[in-house]
This record gives sequence, structure tokens and C-alpha cells, in this order.
Amino acid sequence: MATTRLVVNRWIRNYTKAWLKKDAKAITSLFTEDAAYHSHPFRPVNQGRKSILDYTLGALDVGQVYEVRFGKPVVEGSRAAVEYWTTMKEKVEDVTLAGCIMLHFAKNGLCKELRDYWVLQTGKQQAPSQLGPLKTIQKG
Repeated sequence: MATTRLVVNRWIRNYTKAWLKKDAKAITSLFTEDAAYHSHPFRPVNQGRKSILDYTLGALDVGQVYEVRFGKPVVEGSRAAVEYWTTMKEKVEDVTLAGCIMLHFAKNGLCKELRDYWVLQTGKQQAPSQLGPLKTIQKG
């Protein structure tokens, strides 16, 4: 069964809501039991839900997530790519995390592989307009 844009958009919406709530268990539930989570091209892969949960708990150890924005995903079969823009307080300063995630979905709609490519910048940076229309979900 090919992954539809609806499945991808639902997954992104649930992932975003869980990030804003800092809910590591909700994030982990979006992955297959044996999923691979590549948090960065040069870091070891987190394999399986337990490893993804451990990684996510650490990644969510931030003061506050202000905003999570996603662009329109590009979907091809069971794969999708989507840009994101996040602002948050990390320990003592505001930061902006901008990147792109590559997703590979199982037939049940759960993610079986995530590859994250990102850059971190100090301060709350405005998303560039050339990113195109971004879906914004703010905490609140």
C-alpha cells in the first residue's frame, strides 16, 4: 500500500503535537518496534523503540518548545521528505533548529526509518519566506 499524503500529514501533525508537549512516549509510538532513527548524519543510529525513547527523552530536555513548523511534504510511495523550523529555549538561551527529515513508512502508517538533517542557530530566528507555506503549530 503506497503511503498517501494524508498518512504523512497525520504523522507529522502527531509528531509535532508530541514535541510541543515534550511527550517522548507519544513520539516513540509513531515508530515501528524495529524502527531506525538517525538523529544526525554523523551520530550513531537509534535502533528500536527503546533506543528511540532514550534518545527522545534527552532531546526533549529543553526549557520550552515555542514553535514547530513544517513545510509541505514531498511524498513518493512509502517515503516522504519535509522541511521543519523549530524555536525553543535550550538550557539558558533561545535557539532555532532548522532541518529536513526523510521518512520511510511501514504499511501500517508507522515510521520505520527517520533520517534527520539539521542545523542549530543561537537565538529565535525567523523562518525564511522561500521555504514556502509552512504549517505552524504553537504551544498553547
